[in-house]
Amino acid sequence: MMPTFRALATLAVGVSLSAAAAGALSAQATPIRVRIPGNLRPMLIDSVATAPVSVPGSPALTFQVASAVLQELKVPLSVNEPQNGVLGSGGFTMLRLLGGVRLSKYLSCGTGMSGEYADVRRITMALFVWVDSAGPAESRVKVGMLAGAQDLAGVSRNAILCGSTGALETFLTDEIRKRTVLP
Repeated sequence: MMPTFRALATLAVGVSLSAAAAGALSAQATPIRVRIPGNLRPMLIDSVATAPVSVPGSPALTFQVASAVLQELKVPLSVNEPQNGVLGSGGFTMLRLLGGVRLSKYLSCGTGMSGEYADVRRITMALFVWVDSAGPAESRVKVGMLAGAQDLAGVSRNAILCGSTGALETFLTDEIRKRTVLP
């Protein structure tokens, strides 16, 4: 009788732990896949996100500030989910400038006869910001960005995958941190 009881108790504990683990996994955010010109396969943008940066502000305030910063840069927010702490765009196009700054400051796409490809080609960019709680009055912010460049003459030339210089991610996290500091 005792071995049967132990087996049932072990089974009950195992089932309850499995249910708890499944609940925790289902609460995690779904990874965001984007396809950028210059890359044949969709990529998980969270895989290129920066390390979390501490921000002295509540997650709600930090999310609002992050949204305002992205909107000032004219990033179309196709994803705006405060409940999941994620906002951004899975793909938008631009030429030469982002927020009044030359794209070559943010992107490394190579160089040609006419200059930096980031400044002379059509850029498609996916840009996301994640806001996570680090306490009641502190947040963690991550930024993920992928980009590709296409020749303005058309699609007769292959698109190029661009690398990040890190300047955009640094600008965003610094700007969010600066604006969430309470007076």
